[in-house]
Amino acid sequence: MQHLFAEVVKMNYKYEIVNYDKNIPAKIIYCDLSSETHKTELHWHREPEIVYVLDGLGECSHNGDVMDLPAGECKIFNSEDVHLVRPKMGHHANMIIIQLSFEYMRMFCKTIDSVIFDLNERSEQKGEICEILRQIASIDIDHDEYGVLKQISGVNLLYYKLLKYCTLLKRSSNSFIIPKRDFSYAKTAIAYINENFKQEIPLNEISSVVNLSPSYFSKYFKSVTQVSFSEYLANLRLENALQDMLTKNSTVTVAAVENGFANVKSFITQCKKVYGYTPAQYKKHLLNR
Repeated sequence: MQHLFAEVVKMNYKYEIVNYDKNIPAKIIYCDLSSETHKTELHWHREPEIVYVLDGLGECSHNGDVMDLPAGECKIFNSEDVHLVRPKMGHHANMIIIQLSFEYMRMFCKTIDSVIFDLNERSEQKGEICEILRQIASIDIDHDEYGVLKQISGVNLLYYKLLKYCTLLKRSSNSFIIPKRDFSYAKTAIAYINENFKQEIPLNEISSVVNLSPSYFSKYFKSVTQVSFSEYLANLRLENALQDMLTKNSTVTVAAVENGFANVKSFITQCKKVYGYTPAQYKKHLLNR
């Protein structure tokens, strides 16, 4: 499984762009890590994320609070939570991480943007969710030609349990520790960009979406993500174009055109800027790892 994402360095944490497997309504990441070789930085993203430790001992930082994650334990991070998950020092941790899709959940829950998930007061459901995560992790998609169907079934059951039993009202500053920066405009803007990146998105269009002036929006967006709006858009197009080359075997030209690049040259330039390779070279590099 390829892990394609663009990260933007912040003062002490990163913003991460999440790209989904087009066949599964979530991003599933398998990690078997050692604390001696793996260093994880604090980051945030728009999508909720749930982590389950299969074996070993992990630790997480969640909006400043640090806790151990032993085998058999899961942890959920809501939208915009600043977090990290890694092996505890001196240990290894085998984990499954699932990043959830707002767009998919919105088909069943129209108010999903005003919802947060909480497992702390729902021990029975938390146990069932841990079992679902364990079962998803046990699926051997490399040797089961229909294993993806089992993954999709498990992910949908996970969505059902979370939406049915583990939702709370919109986050309150009195009951949750939240990042100091105001992410509300960025969240709306990022949602719009993610849905429309294949088309031209002028600065005045995206700024009007969040009711800010173009100049103020530019400064605000960069202060939150430490990258300009145009660079964010280019990175998003890049990741989706590369994903199409890997999963759909799209040519460089088709991947560029179908993901919003003005021309092939701009796709190649952005890829070399971010990864140091042309798209064709980067695809070869990933496939040969």
